[in-house]
Amino acid sequence: MTEPTLRLRAMLEDAPRAPDRAFVNQIDALVQLDQAYALRRRRAWRRFAGDVVVASAILVPALGLGLTSAPGLINSDHAAFIVSTMLLALVGWAATNRWASS
Repeated sequence: MTEPTLRLRAMLEDAPRAPDRAFVNQIDALVQLDQAYALRRRRAWRRFAGDVVVASAILVPALGLGLTSAPGLINSDHAAFIVSTMLLALVGWAATNRWASS
């Protein structure tokens, strides 16, 4: 082997030393923290999807009720039905919202 290769090998060789337990424990704690964060993120997306389903299950029929009778109600100045339907949908969503309990 040439001299530069021997020097390079000497510089890159691992120095004999005891394992650093504090570093290993710190990395282990970071890995556990990352796994816990990933679990919380999955739960949050699942809750969000559930809330979207619940909100759409409440809003779609309410919107259908409001829009089918909207032309007659708006022309006769009785838009209170539409407003009350939307308010009922909002109250229904707030009552079923699981974020308040978590």
